[in-house]
Amino acid sequence: MNRNKTDRSAAEWFAEGVRCFNEPDGVGAVRAFEKVIAINPVYRHEDGDNPYFYLGKISEIEGRIDDAIMLYTRALTVGQYDEESLIGRGSCYTVKKKHDFAIADFKKVLDFPSKVRNAPLKHVLYAIAENYRQKKDFPKALRWGEKALAEDPKNYRHQELVAEVKARMNGIPDGIS
Repeated sequence: MNRNKTDRSAAEWFAEGVRCFNEPDGVGAVRAFEKVIAINPVYRHEDGDNPYFYLGKISEIEGRIDDAIMLYTRALTVGQYDEESLIGRGSCYTVKKKHDFAIADFKKVLDFPSKVRNAPLKHVLYAIAENYRQKKDFPKALRWGEKALAEDPKNYRHQELVAEVKARMNGIPDGIS
């Protein structure tokens, strides 16, 4: 890597940003990723990652959810098949209670061929079911929850979601089952 900090390439700054992100040194990571963007606003590493994803993740971790959504969206303009940015943005939309947007992002992840999808299917299915549960669309929550449960029948969270949704559909109030 070029040691002269002013003469670094976008790739070198990106590597520095990833190194700082993994340390964790959020300040260093932000500085490095912002340098990448200043050099090349549409930079993508050969593995498909881009600085906007990392900046989005840092914002999400820091609780700046609106910023994270904006940065994940920018990451998706650089690489529309950025699975991690779709999941990150979907998770942020869940926190913001923008369930339809979250569901759309998680469903886009399901469109990825299983051979290239990194996220476990059971987690994506559960995220969709949970968003429908929070929307109080219990028939859809049950359908997606049962799909998640079929992928991992012993998963307690999946079992709990399906049981709660069935109880709600049968008119049983919260906390009583």
